[in-house]
Amino acid sequence: MAEPIVIDGRRAWLKQYGQGGRALALGTLSFVARLFHLEALRPPPHRGGVAARDIEARRIAELQAQAVNVPQVLGTGRAALVLSDNGRSLASCLREADEAGRDELVRHALDAIARSHAQGAYFGQPLPRNMTFDGQRIGFIDFEEDPLEVMDLAQAQARDWLMFGYGVAKYYENRLPVLQQMLADAMCDEGAPVVEHAHAVTGRLQPMARVLRLGRSARALAHSILVIHAATTLSVLVITLVCVDWFSDGQLDMLGLLS
Repeated sequence: MAEPIVIDGRRAWLKQYGQGGRALALGTLSFVARLFHLEALRPPPHRGGVAARDIEARRIAELQAQAVNVPQVLGTGRAALVLSDNGRSLASCLREADEAGRDELVRHALDAIARSHAQGAYFGQPLPRNMTFDGQRIGFIDFEEDPLEVMDLAQAQARDWLMFGYGVAKYYENRLPVLQQMLADAMCDEGAPVVEHAHAVTGRLQPMARVLRLGRSARALAHSILVIHAATTLSVLVITLVCVDWFSDGQLDMLGLLS
């Protein structure tokens, strides 16, 4: 949980880490990912308290060393961090923008992810709600989980694109070719292992995509699966994600679709 505070007249965030948990849900999702060979979608351990605080502090330091725009750690508590503010939520910016504005924001975000990957960085959950925009630069937040605990770097970077693609697909429900072209432009220098893994994952998810038609989130997931698979056929990465409900609210209601 994070709440805004003011330090020396400047906005900051007090982030407190509750207890870990979700063992059953995480175990179920991990089983599904292994069963269908969806390595990039395996969930990292969800720790709480001091352990989560230490992971986030370490990940922030690593990303800072890779020239990624992340918050500064201003202070440390028993199970809390005080973090600097690095802009408004990208999700809120996208909601308020018109089509041209959204395209510009998405291009900024794609460029930030691509440049970070080129430095060896990875994020975990770069959904628009975990990204920021200060009017000039895209930033990244929320690092209490580390994907490299359960996958390699190429899979973690593929995961980043899958996460981001799903997160923005709902804004392009009627303009998927536009999003595909922007992703194609951004991903032209991405490493082959990342592209190949994303293509394999989305290929395995295509049967599920064809039955996902109810609800906006389900349609966004279906669109992202189908578009990314088509795009990666041409060695370009676009979009996807699985288990929409897990990433939106920590639940696994949509696993019923796989039965």
